[in-house]
Amino acid sequence: MANLLTKLCVPYATPGATYAVSITLPGLSIIFVLLRFYTRSLQKNAFGIDDWLMLPALATVTAMGITLVIGTHLKAFAYPTSTMSLTQIIRYPFLYFMILSYGFIKLSISFFYRRLFVSSRGAWFDWATKISIAVVILWIISFFFGYMFSCGTHISARWISFEDNAKYYGALPDLNSAFVVSDLITDIMILCLPLPVIWNLHMTTGRKLVVTGILATGAVSIGAAIIKVIPAFELTNGDLTHGGLTAHVDPELSVTIILFWSMIEAGLGAIAACLPTLHPLLGKISLDSIVNSVRSALCLDSLHWQRSQRPVSHREGSHTNPTPQIHRPRGSQWDVTQVKESGIYVTSQIWQHESMV
Repeated sequence: MANLLTKLCVPYATPGATYAVSITLPGLSIIFVLLRFYTRSLQKNAFGIDDWLMLPALATVTAMGITLVIGTHLKAFAYPTSTMSLTQIIRYPFLYFMILSYGFIKLSISFFYRRLFVSSRGAWFDWATKISIAVVILWIISFFFGYMFSCGTHISARWISFEDNAKYYGALPDLNSAFVVSDLITDIMILCLPLPVIWNLHMTTGRKLVVTGILATGAVSIGAAIIKVIPAFELTNGDLTHGGLTAHVDPELSVTIILFWSMIEAGLGAIAACLPTLHPLLGKISLDSIVNSVRSALCLDSLHWQRSQRPVSHREGSHTNPTPQIHRPRGSQWDVTQVKESGIYVTSQIWQHESMV
């Protein structure tokens, strides 16, 4: 087995790693999609088509995780087995969940760009996003039905056996290679789409870099897409039965590599699609606000301590001017400096009102 591990550039996914990815990423995707809708509600913004598209994306990403967990539990994935039948049966729905999840995530990001940058119809970016949306829709339809009829009319050959799959799979040659490459190309296309608009805005270079970084969070899923391309090409271009590359590797473990990285790409893609929408929520939990809150608490403690140390006269008939009560406006931060001059405490206040980003 150690010999087989060196045949592919990407190492096999272990059962533990497969379980971890299949459970963690869908769970995180659920959290981020819920936070996306919560942020919209917090801002009192209407939900857009980019938000609603994340619901089917989330459903298909979760379905991918459940399918991968079931396959690993039945030892169809991440385990060396003697038959491809079970692997093919479970892989079949995973494939369609994967195509749909990728498509919905790409569409959601494209519509999000339209919400941000399309101010007038007929502008070049309006047409660019419309074209990208049309390309993604055609991409979904093409590969959804392309895989369905990849074995021609022998649809059941997709899950009967590895030999039948190899025999009838020639109906649509190099479909796997076309899928992984086109997936990567469309990811890069959508990632680069808003860059010309951002860098033509009247902002400082630093601000442009910040906005670019926020919108470029989708690049994390592109890394998984690139890794997925390597074993897909190695397995697709190897001869299945006559001594090629795939004749020297475990086919079930090799299939798991592609499914494993497909799960990572879908999960990271769903999370990255939500991250730019969470900026108003995350902006309220910045490091500066935490530091200012700590400083305010320390200043108040210092003020109370100094008051407790001040001598108080108990002589009857004496008149003392009580220190006026200082009321801090709700939601504000302050600095307090006390200066003792001739027994009179002077309090200077610097109000820093927060505003929601």
